[in-house]
Amino acid sequence: MQHASLKRRSTRSWHSAVGIAASTAILLGGIGAALAQGTPQRGGTVVIAMAGDPPAVNPDTSQGVPDKQIGCMVYESLVRVTKSYEAAPLLAKSWDISPDGLTYTFHLVDAQWHDGRPFTSDDVKFTLTEVSAKYGSRFAAAAKAIKSIDTPDAHTVVVNLSSPFGPFLLSLACSANAAILPAHLLRGQDVLKHPATLTNPVGTGPFMLTEWVRGDRIVLQRNPNYWKTPEPWLDRIVAKIIPDPSARFLALQAGEVDYMNAYFFSLTAYDLVSKNPQLKLGDTSYPTNDLILFNTRRPPLDDRRVRQALFMALDRDFILKTVFFGIGSIAKSAIDDRLAWAYNPDIDYNRMYPYSPEQAKALLDEAGLKPGADGARFTISLVYDSTRPDWLAWAQVTQRFWQAVGVKVTLEGADRAVVLKRVYTDYDFGATLQAYTTSGDPALGIGRLYLTSAIRQGTAFNNGSRYSNPDVDRLFAAAENAPNQADRARSYRQAQEILARDLPSLTIHQTADKEPAAVRVHGLWEGAEEYSFWGWVWMAQR
Repeated sequence: MQHASLKRRSTRSWHSAVGIAASTAILLGGIGAALAQGTPQRGGTVVIAMAGDPPAVNPDTSQGVPDKQIGCMVYESLVRVTKSYEAAPLLAKSWDISPDGLTYTFHLVDAQWHDGRPFTSDDVKFTLTEVSAKYGSRFAAAAKAIKSIDTPDAHTVVVNLSSPFGPFLLSLACSANAAILPAHLLRGQDVLKHPATLTNPVGTGPFMLTEWVRGDRIVLQRNPNYWKTPEPWLDRIVAKIIPDPSARFLALQAGEVDYMNAYFFSLTAYDLVSKNPQLKLGDTSYPTNDLILFNTRRPPLDDRRVRQALFMALDRDFILKTVFFGIGSIAKSAIDDRLAWAYNPDIDYNRMYPYSPEQAKALLDEAGLKPGADGARFTISLVYDSTRPDWLAWAQVTQRFWQAVGVKVTLEGADRAVVLKRVYTDYDFGATLQAYTTSGDPALGIGRLYLTSAIRQGTAFNNGSRYSNPDVDRLFAAAENAPNQADRARSYRQAQEILARDLPSLTIHQTADKEPAAVRVHGLWEGAEEYSFWGWVWMAQR
C-alpha cells in the first residue's frame, strides 16, 4: 500500500476541508496516544544514556545517532514523520502540492530562534540549498530533485522540483538531514567548523543546550519561549555519557537513567528489562539493518568473487541466534523486505549465498587467493565501534568464520569518533560493521550506501565502500523520479539484482529495535523518527 504522505495531492491546501481533518488526525494522533497514558504533568528531568559525546550537534551534517539525539531536540524541521510514515506539520504548519507534483508551497509557523531572532523562509532556503544539499547524505536524493526555492514572504517557501520525487515530504524531517538552521549565524561561515554545528546549537526547538561537560553530561533546558505551547512538558533533559554497555544497563536498572536509544541498548538485556516492573520497552519504527561494508577500492576486496566468498563463509543463522539472540531476522537483499513494495522477492541471500565454507574456499581459489604456508590467503582489518553493545561478539564471530576459510582477520575496535574517521574520511579499513536506517524509503536511507554521488569523503554514513556502478546509479535515479510506486518498485527490483551480484556490502541483520525507558516517562515512541517528538514527553512526578 502506498504511504499516505507519498500520494500526490491537488493544489488544495493541507488545511482545506479535507486537509484539516487529515492534518488534525496526524498531528493529534500521537498526542492522543501520549495523553492516553495519563494527564501530562509539567516539570521533571529525564536522564538519557549515551555511549559518547557526539562529534557534532548539527543534524544536517551527520547521520550519527548521538548527533541527532541531541541536535533534533534543539533544531527542528519543516515536518516530522509519524509511525505510519506520514509527514506531519512542524515548522511548516501547512502545505500545498501542485497536481503535477512539482511545486510544494509551505506555510511557516511564527517562531523564533533561541537567540531571539525571528525564524523566516530565508532560514529554510539557506538550509536546504547551502547545508542539507551539500553535507546531508540522506537529503542527497531530494536535493537532486530540487530545481529552485522561492521565498515570496517571510512565512512562505515555494520549492520547485525538476521532476516528481515520491518521498519528498519525508525527506524534510530532522533525521533526514533537513533540520532548519539559523541563516543569520551560518551564512558565509564554515558550516562544519561553526559552533552552531559543533558545540553551541541555536535552534527553534523545545530544548536549549545549556551545559556540556565532555565525557560526563550534556544538559538541555526547557525553551521558555517555545512556539508550540504547551510543549515542552519537561524542565530538563540530561544526557549522561556512559561508554561501557554494562554500566549503562546497570544505571538504567538502578533508576539513574530513564531512557536509552536502541543504538546503545544491548540485546542481552531485553529479558531483564521486560521483567523489571519499573521499566518498559518501546518499538522504534524505521526498519534498520546491520551490515558489513567492504572497502571495494582495496585489493583483493575489489574482486566481487572475494566478497561473495566472504558472504558464503558466514553462518548468518548462527549470527542471528548467538549475536542478536534471535531478535530480528536474517536479511535477504540490499533492500529490507519490510519495505515490501520495493523489495524484490526473487532475491534471497540465503538461497543465493548459503553458508558453505567449501564453496567459499573454491571462490577464493578461483580469485587466485591460495593459502600460504601459514594457511592464510590474505589479511583483512575489521573495524567496529567498541561502544556498541554486542558488536564485539559480532566481530569475533565474523573473524572465526572468515579465518575458517583462510582469511586472517585483525579486529580493530575503537570508539565511535575514531571509527567514523577511519571509515568515512581516511578509508582506512578492509571491512567495517555498521548500522544504517532505511528511513522508510530506499531513496532516503538505502541509496546512500551504493550511489556514486554518495561517495562523500569526510561525511559519515554514506557510500563508505566507494562502490560505483552506472547501472545502479541509473536505476536508483529512475526510481526517485518515477511518477508512481509501481514504476519505482520496478527500478529498485532491478537494482537489487545487480547489488546481489556485486555485494559491495553484506546486509546481515534486519533489526527489531526496542528501546528501554522508565515507566514514569510518558509520550515516548510516538513517531517514526523519535528525535523530533520530545516536546510532548512528560514524567510522572514522584
